[in-house]
Amino acid sequence: MDIGKPSASSYRSQPIRAMTEMRDEGIAAFIGPDDSCTTEALIAAAWNLPMISYKCTDTAVSDKSVFHTFARTLAPASKVSKSVVALLISFNWHKFVLVSSSRTTWGFEIALAIKTLAEAENITVTDFREYSEYIPTKITELQNIVTETYKKTRIYIFVGEHIAMVDFVRCLQNLELLQTGDYMVISVDDEIYDPTRRSNIMEREYLDPYLKKIRSRALDIKSFQSVLKLTPSYPSNTNFSQISENIRSYATQPPFHVPYHARIFRNISVPIYAFHLYDAVMIYARAATEVIREKGNVFDARTIMNRIVNRTYHSIQGFDVYCDANGDAEGNFTLISLQDELSMGHGLSSDPHEPIPTSNPLKMSMQPVGYFVYSSPANIPEFRYFPQRTIKWLNKVVPRAEPPCGFDDELCQPQTRDWRYLLSGVCVALFLAVAGAFLIKHYRYEQTLACLLWKVDLKEVTFITTEHLDPSIRTKNLDILISKDMYLYVVLKLFIALQVQTCRHSLITGGGETSKRAYTTIGLYRGNIVAVKRIHKRSVDITRTIRKELKQMREVRHENVISFIGASVDPNCIAILTSYCPRGSLDDVLSNEDLYLDNMFISSLVSDILKGMIYIHESEIVSHGNLRASNCLVDSRWVCQITDFGLHEFKSGQEEPNRETVEMARNLCRAPELLRHPNPPSRGTQKGDVYSFGILLYEIIGRNGPWGETQLTKQEIIHKVRSPSPGTFYRPPLRFLEIPDYVKQCLRSCWDEDPELRPDLRLVRVKLKEMQAGLKPNIFDNMLAIMEKYAYNLEGLVQERTNQLTEEKKKTEALLHRMLPKTVADSLKRGDPVEAECFDCVTIYFSDLVGFTEMCAQSTPLQVVEMLNDLYTCCDSIISNYDVYKVETIGDAYMVVSGLPIRNGDRHAGEIASLALHLLNKISKLEIRHRPGELIQIRIGIHSGQCVAGVVGQKMPRYCLFGDTVNTASRMESSGLPLKIHISDATYELLQKIGGYKFEERGLIQIKVNKHEKYSFYHLVIQVNSYWSRNACYCGKITRIVAQ
Repeated sequence: MDIGKPSASSYRSQPIRAMTEMRDEGIAAFIGPDDSCTTEALIAAAWNLPMISYKCTDTAVSDKSVFHTFARTLAPASKVSKSVVALLISFNWHKFVLVSSSRTTWGFEIALAIKTLAEAENITVTDFREYSEYIPTKITELQNIVTETYKKTRIYIFVGEHIAMVDFVRCLQNLELLQTGDYMVISVDDEIYDPTRRSNIMEREYLDPYLKKIRSRALDIKSFQSVLKLTPSYPSNTNFSQISENIRSYATQPPFHVPYHARIFRNISVPIYAFHLYDAVMIYARAATEVIREKGNVFDARTIMNRIVNRTYHSIQGFDVYCDANGDAEGNFTLISLQDELSMGHGLSSDPHEPIPTSNPLKMSMQPVGYFVYSSPANIPEFRYFPQRTIKWLNKVVPRAEPPCGFDDELCQPQTRDWRYLLSGVCVALFLAVAGAFLIKHYRYEQTLACLLWKVDLKEVTFITTEHLDPSIRTKNLDILISKDMYLYVVLKLFIALQVQTCRHSLITGGGETSKRAYTTIGLYRGNIVAVKRIHKRSVDITRTIRKELKQMREVRHENVISFIGASVDPNCIAILTSYCPRGSLDDVLSNEDLYLDNMFISSLVSDILKGMIYIHESEIVSHGNLRASNCLVDSRWVCQITDFGLHEFKSGQEEPNRETVEMARNLCRAPELLRHPNPPSRGTQKGDVYSFGILLYEIIGRNGPWGETQLTKQEIIHKVRSPSPGTFYRPPLRFLEIPDYVKQCLRSCWDEDPELRPDLRLVRVKLKEMQAGLKPNIFDNMLAIMEKYAYNLEGLVQERTNQLTEEKKKTEALLHRMLPKTVADSLKRGDPVEAECFDCVTIYFSDLVGFTEMCAQSTPLQVVEMLNDLYTCCDSIISNYDVYKVETIGDAYMVVSGLPIRNGDRHAGEIASLALHLLNKISKLEIRHRPGELIQIRIGIHSGQCVAGVVGQKMPRYCLFGDTVNTASRMESSGLPLKIHISDATYELLQKIGGYKFEERGLIQIKVNKHEKYSFYHLVIQVNSYWSRNACYCGKITRIVAQ
């Protein structure tokens, strides 16, 4: 079997090229292709090669006079249309509107087939509409289709994806068409209805979580009671789940290589085409097998097709499918509708067409209600209900295809009536209703204006002064008046000590003297700290216009707009109360050189200002008129809030101190057209606010004032802006700012001389959206995110340091284990005493250098050390392969023991013997570095017996051995011969018992140990393989070392 791979280039010619290459390689049949197949089927017919498709829906290939070698396991559009028309005939729906997607070939082919067959059966297609592309967030096209067609139909046939059908139902619901039960939607989809899926088929949210949820879920479910969904029948094969899992597994393997994502892969339904593909391969295999058994030609398409058409095959889905004379599979379809949850799993027959439903968490769910039965392949099938299952019609009756009087009342005779009286009555009633509503609204509005909810009595405000306030002074000279609640007094005292930092003016006296540093005059009003701004007027006349302004200000509620608390209108005490922002104005923040503003702070401040100004522009206030850094306040969470807007009539006529200076500061940020206006509006204009925002943005980025570094005075700057030179307009310089190009373009557009060419603030926000990329909505959230990031980094750093500490601990333990046995070292680490222990039988190894004294006399101390280091390094590398413990080295002597501190039975003799042979073999080839050509010679002595072992000393403790066995082993070494292994009779007996060693007699040698004479007469010669077979755990390592 060969699988053709599509190419990105030559899309139309690639399949033909691939077919040609396969034919030249001797291929016998084609399975496929995907989607359109007319051209490929024609070529296969010309070559007389069978082609069996599993996905092609082209109607033309059913013509066997041309495409005589073509068959398919997917029911073509003409077969699906039979079930749809059968459903229309069953319920006497003789008129309908057809809606189809033009994006998929499958859906468009089915829609055309339904239209053709319906017209052949004398069913009227009132309208045929197509939607080009479905986008979940924009369903305008579907809504337009419903709006334009609902007055001329009651039945809709929707051919398209399920997700699009759900929103089509939403569009009908928006016009309240599905609540009466007069409208029906028949949905045709190629997705298998899977009763095992727990997700609700009516829910739109699980398909697109970005859309707003439906407020009334009950109303949403009720709408689907007017939906009938025609889907391929759910497979009755009991192994269907395992087959689907196998398909997912094979899809990740060559040649398909579908990317595997564990979290989502198993939730993806296997397409119906996968099972049609399996059926296509199987029916060809069946036909080819029959031809081969009959000794026919499998390369003859006519012979193969005669064994496929007009026959029934058993699908992998579990039911039999009939393939007609045109080679088209009849298909198997099920009708599902909204049913009560209680009906699931009760009263269902064993009919093979009926899927097995499962539980659903909702009280109603889409469930199978019927199927289609063919009396003959050429006829329209018959619709049948499943046993004890019917459609739950909304009005308990089947909806009609059209109203009793027709859509335009053409079927009913109009009754004669005096329409003039009726029209007059309707007009009078409508006029009275509108007039009454207007009067009620006007009355309520006037009542609201007359209400004094905004009025504040300054006697209820406890002003907070900060003279003599110092953190070191706890109770002296605090000019603070708080009645009754001493706890609140202490809290406010601490708050002032931390927050109040810049100067304020006296409100009560109206003087201009500067007292303690504070951002503004603050006070305590009804438990809240408020900012109090004095209006320099003796009195104010509360006119209707001012009442409207105060009402508008009370209704302003936005995170980035200062909250209006109220106003005082007492004579000589005219003031405005707003919420208090403890961090002062944006001007204070920008002028604080100790405060570093990174891109996150700047982008967040700019975003806050834009959101607040957009809100003001879209409210009844319309515009600000005085936007600048001093009118942008920063609260404790670093959220920027717009202030000093509105109340223009309320503030008009006041006598501000330093009026010229204040007015000059305002004019620095004012638009050119307002500077030229002889009497500019106090509220300004929205285009003027855009210009002021550009100046403010420049000031935030540059932090060098609204006009940057300039030698001009404020009066000169204002004059240049008001009266520009011909062809040139004076604006703040941009050449010194290192900012992105999109920010520069935004500044230039905001500063345009023509107000009409300036963008509105919403467009400005879009242009500056890139500044907020990857950031939270405000500074406080960004700071929390940074803190979380630092916390994660700290956790990683702690983990890294812990790993390093663990590694150092392992190194220390490894060094300790080199000096002491592991069990002894572990006891010392735990602080447990290490008591001396007696071992019944161990084997001790001693060795030294032959002629070491003469060698030392002829060599320098450094050379001797280098020689011994080479020797002991060689020995240490070898003993690690044996169950032995290195006790110590004294000069040229090397002492090793086996059988302690961990007992190993009688194996200790074999371990020492094998070690001695290995060392002798290795060291005999070791050359003395400073005496080239001269090899190191050693003599070895081994003895087995009883000994005592224990730790001696507390500083630099050593694990030492005691007993006659130690002395005897030393005497065996000292009485031995060069390059010989001298063993005692005790060791000889143990090695004989173990087996696997050869010896040679040395003769009687008298050795005196502790006044006792011992005789030794054996040399260990060779080790044979029988030892390795008894020591398999060590055999592999040692054999490789000895072999080297």
